[in-house]
Amino acid sequence: MDFNPTPPPRETLRAYLSKKGHVVKNWKLRLFVLKPGSSYMEYFVDETKEQQHLPQGRVPLYGTRVMEYVYSSNNNPREFCLSVETEHKNWIISTGSKAQQMEWIEAIKHAIETSVETDEIKIQKHKSIEKQLHLDGKNKNKTPVLKLLLLGTGESGKSTVVKQMKILHHKGFSKEEEEFYRNLIYINLLDGMALLIHVIKENNIEIPQETLSAVKNYSSWYRVYIEKRNKNGIRNNPIGSMIPTSILNNNNNNNNSNSLRNNGGGSSSSELDKKMTHLSLDGSTCINSNSASSNGNTTTTTTSNSNSTNIHNRSNSDGSNNNIFNVQDFGIPPIITNYISTIWSDPVVQSEVMLQAQKYHINESTQYYLNEIKRIGKPTYQPVNLDILKSRATTNGVVETDFNVNGDVIFRIVDVAGQRGERKKWINFFDDVTAIVFVAAINEYDQKLVEDNCTNRLHESLNLFDSICNDSTFPKTSIILFLNKIDLFRDKIKRTSIKICFPDYAGDQSYEKSSNYIKNSFLSKKKGGNGVNSQNFIYFHFTCATDTKSFETVFNSVRDIIISKTLEFYC
Repeated sequence: MDFNPTPPPRETLRAYLSKKGHVVKNWKLRLFVLKPGSSYMEYFVDETKEQQHLPQGRVPLYGTRVMEYVYSSNNNPREFCLSVETEHKNWIISTGSKAQQMEWIEAIKHAIETSVETDEIKIQKHKSIEKQLHLDGKNKNKTPVLKLLLLGTGESGKSTVVKQMKILHHKGFSKEEEEFYRNLIYINLLDGMALLIHVIKENNIEIPQETLSAVKNYSSWYRVYIEKRNKNGIRNNPIGSMIPTSILNNNNNNNNSNSLRNNGGGSSSSELDKKMTHLSLDGSTCINSNSASSNGNTTTTTTSNSNSTNIHNRSNSDGSNNNIFNVQDFGIPPIITNYISTIWSDPVVQSEVMLQAQKYHINESTQYYLNEIKRIGKPTYQPVNLDILKSRATTNGVVETDFNVNGDVIFRIVDVAGQRGERKKWINFFDDVTAIVFVAAINEYDQKLVEDNCTNRLHESLNLFDSICNDSTFPKTSIILFLNKIDLFRDKIKRTSIKICFPDYAGDQSYEKSSNYIKNSFLSKKKGGNGVNSQNFIYFHFTCATDTKSFETVFNSVRDIIISKTLEFYC
């Protein structure tokens, strides 16, 4: 008689593994915990969260399958991956070795075999079925879908229009989206400050000693931070511009005592990492045994009696002595917030440096984020809607989003990247277009394209609008023209005339006359007279896409126009 002995009870499996994000497609180091007899595998930000039993997420094991996974990417390939697949969601996890990969696969397989369908899983399955039935019912009612093609040059504000639609008609942003934008805001702010420092150095701008000291400290921290950020696969240039090389290098031939200089003497990033370990997350300082004091002697301090044998320590897992560079999980460290506040409070930085930075394609929201640094720098920071609306990331490819407006009609907004290299994809989305929404940033009349740093941005927008109005390949439909960023235009027109873009302009420097001239410049592009054509009429609105209240008024007007024109077509 065959006898199969009961396998020995498994122990809790715990390790730091990298998880690929579902919304943000980058890798995050998380503490995974698989307990014997559990129907879930949990993951935590760190051990503190595990002790508090505050998991960041749970992977259901009942009815799932696990297998080896090959993740190949030109930018960030990963070895020894595994995939846990449920009916509705997949988790891709990267381990540290082949042995660890097989250990976790076998443990998860065993857990799947012994898992049971808990009440929580049953409720989730029931909700999923109800949701699908609800969607099927809506499809039977044949709610009309109106397709809006969102076009315009890069950085004109198209994606901000989609964000506003989410706020107005999509119940705002999900928790995963808020996390994505929180990290994007950190990147926008930190890269913006780095660019201001680059401007100081490139233009030999005189700054006080206190500002200079903060600049040097921030630069040293930023060089290590950006290298670790790149290693973690986080996007390097979300605003489409290069990270300033003067911040990443220690080379400086400037002899001006009050201009930016680095004290590293050509230090490597690993050496900088050691030098920065005297900074702590709470803003205090402590001297690491590897750090040298200013007189060249080695200084040591006693450390707290911590468990040195804890192999699951998160900070050890990424090779650093603290989490001061892990902004993604722990926010901006207080001491770095202090450096940023010191630099930004300098009147020279807010005036001369900020003005010069416009030539370097600085993100328009940088000033807003720097003004909010004390709030954004808090460990408990969660972005408000305006923070999210101000965030900037280059749109690549095409993003389609459906919005159910008052239950009567679905607006399908197709947001297409506006950079020159992306426009060849537009033609693939011309079928069944109800209307074109063209977004033009009128404040860009004195700025150059990021793509070639030569062409005037507003001229580029006018030429593109000309093509859309008159090119036979574009859909023959109504065009909604958003003359966007009027808030920035109002401020800029006080100091710079639109004559820099339109030499023939003979009016004064008032907002009314200047904006009206730009409006007429767009409308005149339609061959046959200012867009007066029953099949291809141009409706225009002056907009501030970051102002939710005013945008709601504009969109309600646009909605009524589009629905009215659609009814005229079918009736």
